[in-house]
Amino acid sequence: MQNKIKPSLLDLIFSFFILGLTAYSMAMLEELKQLNNKKKWLSDEEIDKALAMVQLYPGPIFIDLAIYIAYKLRGLIGAFLAFLAFLLPSFLIMLILSFVYFHYGNISYIHPLFTALEAMVIGIILKVALDFGSKYTKDKISASLAGISFILMLYKIDAFYVILFAFLASVFFKADGDIQKQDKKINFLPIIISGILFLAFLIYGYFKSKLLFEMFKVGAVAFGNGMTILPLLEDVVLKNHWMSLKEFADGIAFGQITPGPFLITATFIGYKVSKIIGAILATIGIFYPSFFYTILMSEIYEKIKHLHFIQKILKALLASFTGMIFFVGLSLSKVALINHLSFIYAVFAFIAVRYFKLNILLLFVIGLSVQFLIIKGIL
Repeated sequence: MQNKIKPSLLDLIFSFFILGLTAYSMAMLEELKQLNNKKKWLSDEEIDKALAMVQLYPGPIFIDLAIYIAYKLRGLIGAFLAFLAFLLPSFLIMLILSFVYFHYGNISYIHPLFTALEAMVIGIILKVALDFGSKYTKDKISASLAGISFILMLYKIDAFYVILFAFLASVFFKADGDIQKQDKKINFLPIIISGILFLAFLIYGYFKSKLLFEMFKVGAVAFGNGMTILPLLEDVVLKNHWMSLKEFADGIAFGQITPGPFLITATFIGYKVSKIIGAILATIGIFYPSFFYTILMSEIYEKIKHLHFIQKILKALLASFTGMIFFVGLSLSKVALINHLSFIYAVFAFIAVRYFKLNILLLFVIGLSVQFLIIKGIL
């Protein structure tokens, strides 16, 4: 296990800002791991177990994982500032796209440039899935659970029920052996402070802003990732007549082609409803609940992670998540791998990241540059 290195607050904020500026779709997990290993912040085991932990409560799992890392390194203030820094780049990019879209019409010409990016993400997902498979499906039980989870997702079973199934299946797993109990006390102050802010947003939304309140409800109850939360978001948008279905579809596309979390689509929706203020409120509403949940669970997790039944649950969740990652890769490949060139991008990304440990930001720069030259007819 590597020694933990505590970064300065400025280093943490800058690192998460760059992560938010460059992390793309499912590649976010790999880039987050690369950042953590480069900085020598937490051990791989801590990261993987935290990844299992963040599946236990609502919210986008990769953002929750990032919040957890920041909280472990620099406490509540560090986690909150890193959280804001992580969201800021994608928020600003989506704000600009929203302004151009609603004032000047469709900007679909952006998408061809990002087809290379989408294809490279497939290669990165395959690399992540194989890494997880080699670590968390070493026996028949874990491999079976990964396979069943893949099949359940294939038959469009909600991710919440897949996770619930993994919970139940954890009874068949073995704990990692006797681990000495850690008498770590729960630090209630961060929970109280973040909880007060949680209630403040909720109450303000209920009485003053329907946009904030509706987004807050989605962020507070939806499990999984952006794709699994999407149906709830669509229901809220159409029920309140905030935008047309075509506008919503375009907002989803922008969420996919911009860096950062997929649910930054909420910024697009908020801008349509109430310009910049609406964009801010919608973004707070969709993301803050998971911030509070992560702070709460981080403290509880530290207290109970030594328990054998918790170890069994975490092992089952990681095995299940392996199957879910393979499914996500399959699903995205149907829309990302559209021609021979996209397959080349995907294979290039897989080889570059898995065997040459190429930095993902550099990988994306190379891919986008080549795609730009192809679009311009230079290549």
